[in-house]
Amino acid sequence: MDEEKRSKIKLCLKQNWYIALAVLIVVPLLGFLSWLRIYGNNKDFAVTGSHLIIVKEGMTTADIAQLLHEKKLVKDPVAFRLEARYKGLATKLQAGPYQIKGGLSNGEIVDVMAKGRIRLMRFTVPEGYTVVKTAKKLEAEGLGSAEKFIAAAKNYAPYDYMQTEDANVLFKAEGFIYPATYELPVGISEEKILSILVRHFDEYMHEENILQGCAEKGLKLRDVVNLAAMVELEAVYAEEQPRIAGVFLKRLEIGMPIQSDTTIQYVLGAQKEIITFEDTKIKSPYNTYQNPGLPPGPIGSPGMSAIKAVLAPEKTEYLYFVAEKDGHHRFSKTYNEHLRAIREIG
Repeated sequence: MDEEKRSKIKLCLKQNWYIALAVLIVVPLLGFLSWLRIYGNNKDFAVTGSHLIIVKEGMTTADIAQLLHEKKLVKDPVAFRLEARYKGLATKLQAGPYQIKGGLSNGEIVDVMAKGRIRLMRFTVPEGYTVVKTAKKLEAEGLGSAEKFIAAAKNYAPYDYMQTEDANVLFKAEGFIYPATYELPVGISEEKILSILVRHFDEYMHEENILQGCAEKGLKLRDVVNLAAMVELEAVYAEEQPRIAGVFLKRLEIGMPIQSDTTIQYVLGAQKEIITFEDTKIKSPYNTYQNPGLPPGPIGSPGMSAIKAVLAPEKTEYLYFVAEKDGHHRFSKTYNEHLRAIREIG
């Protein structure tokens, strides 16, 4: 056999080997992909509607697959795991709450979880809200337990300016929950929600240079927030906040009790339209009628304008103010003027 024939035979054998190898690889691969398509189709198995699935930190792909199977969203847990591996996403499925529609394929669910398309709910903390009111609103809107949120807020103080040794403080987190609208992942813990709200406060303190402003004036941020919370709750109109802050600071300067009704309402735990003389006698460290100086801690969450009003108060000789019927205040320098204003307003 000449050299040319031998070369042709070798080439033919080599080509046949490549073909055989391709068959050995491609046929099983096609079979595997076909199997994935068949067992990755959940339409004939999945329950209808949209369902909340919470993937916790530390859950493996196998854990997620089993959870989805138990929730009647994935027909075959093994097929789900193999789908995630085939896509190279087995280690990239993110923790969080997901709204999964019944009938999605394994591939579609894997893509959703790999991209972290978690379900979010809008939650608003109004200005002046206390820890307790925030907790109750959270529970009413289906985002968590009021009791757990309140328990978490008792000693939560991740930033130095929140720390206090005053045993009379009801909640270390009080005043440091920033009033704003949030997009919160459904299903996260109350502790995590609290951390988001408080972290937002810290971010704004830096963004608005509040910490720097406190340092320049030799003030503690905790004291500024403490006073700002009362200003927030006293003022209906933002333009009056600097003057009200000035009145409170003037009283502190001369050693006069602040005497803010807002602190009585905090002690009572409810908004009361008219604070009586008897109410002002309530024994509590938060009662600014009976105790000089600032209360042990803030009595609510002040907005940014109230905080800035305390840092830039109106210089005033006024020591008293009373609310008009439209929410504005009438300010007085003496107690007799104040009493006359009360009579005139009726």
